[in-house]
Amino acid sequence: MRTIKKRPPPSAFVEWRAKRLTKDPGEGMKCTYEELRRDTSALPAVEDGLFAEQGGICAYTGIQIRLDASSEPRKVDFHLEHVTPQKHCIYGQDADYGNLVACWPRPNCGFEPPFGAVTKKSWPSPEEKHLFVSPLDPGCSARFSFNHRGEISPADEKDDAAKTTIEKLGLAHATLTDLRRGAILGTLQPAGRLLNLEQARRLLATLKADAEKLDRGGSVRLHAFSFVIEQILPREIRKLEGIKKSKQKAAGSTRK
Repeated sequence: MRTIKKRPPPSAFVEWRAKRLTKDPGEGMKCTYEELRRDTSALPAVEDGLFAEQGGICAYTGIQIRLDASSEPRKVDFHLEHVTPQKHCIYGQDADYGNLVACWPRPNCGFEPPFGAVTKKSWPSPEEKHLFVSPLDPGCSARFSFNHRGEISPADEKDDAAKTTIEKLGLAHATLTDLRRGAILGTLQPAGRLLNLEQARRLLATLKADAEKLDRGGSVRLHAFSFVIEQILPREIRKLEGIKKSKQKAAGSTRK
């Protein structure tokens, strides 16, 4: 996962929430997630906001998510996930923009994937919150390490929270690992040909620029598993630099 820099909540949602948090909101004016789901103005605004601030990738897995606001009806290929589970929310927290992220898959998709938000369910409890690495935590990306095979592990073997988060969210599941491996392979070998050194450097610079633009509030669609690729490319670049130096050294020895 990559750190999500939350943006200000959409104005339509702010208005919706403010009316429900007054002293006497009136009948049918509860500040709950169920009420939010029924509102035809606030809900789309929340979906648009979460999709934009995450750059179009799932908050937990990095799988690309999609939203088509121009179609009728709207096509929303993700669901709203509570970072603090609904089961453990105080009143109003399950309808708090700061507690919501966008996650794959879409609601009522007909299957339950063995990883991600669906697997997380009502974890963590308040007592286990210290064992959860949230995508809202600054620097969360650096707490996970990925290899060229798409395998995930804690960046620090002593990081119990990273270990537990991987387990509870199924982030090491074979299917998700295969998806990451495919993304890595497709990046390093586009059209079946290995990237050269300059191409790898340019791609890394582009990925970093996109991430920085998104974090500044810009409109960016991130690549699936972009935070994984950002870890892999520097290693690939170092390898290619080593090969280049070896070739240059060999060429120099030949000329002598």
